[in-house]
Amino acid sequence: MDRRKLIQHAGMAGVLAAGAAPAIHAQPVLRWRLVSSFPRSLNTIYGVAEVFAQAVRVMSNGKFQISVHADGELVPAFGVVDAVQSAAVEAAHTAPYYFYGKSPAFALGSAIPFGFNARQMNAWMLHGNGRKLMDAFYAGYNMRSFAGGNTGTQMGGWFLHEVRSPSDFKGLKMRLGGGLVGDVLARLGVIPSNLPGGDI
Repeated sequence: MDRRKLIQHAGMAGVLAAGAAPAIHAQPVLRWRLVSSFPRSLNTIYGVAEVFAQAVRVMSNGKFQISVHADGELVPAFGVVDAVQSAAVEAAHTAPYYFYGKSPAFALGSAIPFGFNARQMNAWMLHGNGRKLMDAFYAGYNMRSFAGGNTGTQMGGWFLHEVRSPSDFKGLKMRLGGGLVGDVLARLGVIPSNLPGGDI
């Protein structure tokens, strides 16, 4: 018997021992909409939201259902935070650094240029007060965040011409995932373009 069944049976025995029949089938189905900043074509990233929704459906025996909507289906990629804040939808799947314009602190909950690798970010979040700090930050936006994957630090790119020195960045137009990396590279003369991943 697996752990979930054992817990269910133990809980059922406790309810029956108390003389009250559970109203399991009378519970309404909870339905949420989750908007993603990513298109379906980016399955390695967008697919995480689908896996999450399926896991929630299974763990709740179908009583909690989350429909996942790709970039542009309900809101544009950079509109997901506003949609959650206004209660137009219940959840979002995104990269926090997309919202650097609202506050530079959004970038701290995601890939920072020349920052943590995936293992270091997880260690900071889980054991170094990172989660606590991000929870306090998101509370100011009336939201709660959870990790939904980790791409690690993002630094580098694909270039038409070889980059040999910092001066080669001067005037270079570059797609960047978030405002912080744009600010850093703009100091080298890069012309940053903040595009969602699906628009590359």
